[in-house]
Amino acid sequence: MNTSSFTLNNQQHQTVDVIQAWLINQLAEQLDIEPDDIDIHQPFDNYDLDSARSLSMLGKLEKWLGRNFNPVLIFNYPTVAELAQRLAEDTH
Repeated sequence: MNTSSFTLNNQQHQTVDVIQAWLINQLAEQLDIEPDDIDIHQPFDNYDLDSARSLSMLGKLEKWLGRNFNPVLIFNYPTVAELAQRLAEDTH
C-alpha cells in the first residue's frame, strides 16, 4: 500500500488500526518485505531496523501526523502495536 493513501488533516484523530497500518507499510517499505510478514507484536529490533531507517520512518511519521517526536520514541515503544497505541492516545 502506498503511504500517500493515508491522509490526515489536523482535526482528524487517528485510530490505533490506522496508525498500525501506516507503520506496517512504512516498515515493510524500509525493509523491502511484504506487509503481511510483519508481526505487530515483534520488536523492531527483530526486523533489523537500524538507526538510520528508524529515523527515516520517524521523520515520515512526524510529517504524516503533523507533530515532532523525540527520536527515542521508537525505543520506548519498540513494537508496531505499542507505538501505534501510544500515538493514538496522543491524537485524542
